[in-house]
Amino acid sequence: MTLLPDGRSAQFVSESGLAEPDQLVALNERASAKVVLRWLREGKNLAWEGDWEKGIGLLAELRKILQSERGENVGGSVLDRWKEQRGGIREQGELLGGILVAVEKDSEVRLRNAPDVRRAVELAWGLEGGLRVVALNTLVGALSAAEWTRKGIEVPGLKGRLKPRFGVFSPTRRAYVDLLSHMEVKGKTVLDVGCGTGVLGFVLLQRGATKALGTDLDGRSVECATDNANRLGLGGRYRAKKADLFPKGALFDRIVFNAPWVPEVPQTRLDRAVFDEGGTTLDRFVQGLRASLAEGGVGAILISDLPERLGLREAGYLEKAAFNAGLQVRLTAEVPAVHGRARDVRDPLHEVRGAEQVRILILGME
Repeated sequence: MTLLPDGRSAQFVSESGLAEPDQLVALNERASAKVVLRWLREGKNLAWEGDWEKGIGLLAELRKILQSERGENVGGSVLDRWKEQRGGIREQGELLGGILVAVEKDSEVRLRNAPDVRRAVELAWGLEGGLRVVALNTLVGALSAAEWTRKGIEVPGLKGRLKPRFGVFSPTRRAYVDLLSHMEVKGKTVLDVGCGTGVLGFVLLQRGATKALGTDLDGRSVECATDNANRLGLGGRYRAKKADLFPKGALFDRIVFNAPWVPEVPQTRLDRAVFDEGGTTLDRFVQGLRASLAEGGVGAILISDLPERLGLREAGYLEKAAFNAGLQVRLTAEVPAVHGRARDVRDPLHEVRGAEQVRILILGME
């Protein structure tokens, strides 16, 4: 438990695996951003007790200082620049995670001008947690996610609005849906590995698949996908369950995996959709695919080629892994990765991100 400045004990909630602080030091508007940054670097954990909006302003000012310290360094190799950028993001996350707020037993935040956070807290962590402390930065993210959940988002290629949730990877790249057109699914059963919101399984059901199962290690994703299926009218043909890649003893005509594409250590729960330490999850999928394919079935991997462009993975790695697992590459196709960072000319990795491609590899048994 963490001791608040007023002497109360609270449960510590973290999305990034940070160590639980023993005691928090009170913080308000009277401290400057530079002083706060010094305290954070000294290892102090701070309880924000000032005005909510000024707390948000403090986070923005701290980000600006940290970005200024990193500067516009564009020297070194592409991989060096990526590592420096990744290190800066890690440092920023760890430091800003040291500014926390109390979420009371009724799931409210009692700060001046604080918004109603109860719905965001319910969606992210539930309402039964008692007195909790959570990073202010994380709570802001939960509020934004709750608004996405309320409004829903449109995914080109999907009929109906999808409702993402906090901590569940949101399908912001249309390329993945576009590439699924290379897979014939009419009258087929489908497994969507690492289902997240469930979007890929839903698209394939709307294109003629008979049934779809989504698997994910995160219970939030299972709940999110199940809720989305019911709202889209697909609940009778779609099910999501908590599982590590493949469900035991089941065979499928089509298996799809929007794989985490960067073989590096994830920093948060959400990072696991993108980062895969050592590429082990991708390797386990390729090695285990045959055992879950029905006769004549195929599996598809949807993945970015950014690691190859950065030098984190050798070109042709997936094709070699498939061959070693007794699989044939039936088809490969790629489309440009379209996202905001690819268009940001200020990014030291702009040229690499601008050239990034998203690929589909369809694999079958020999």
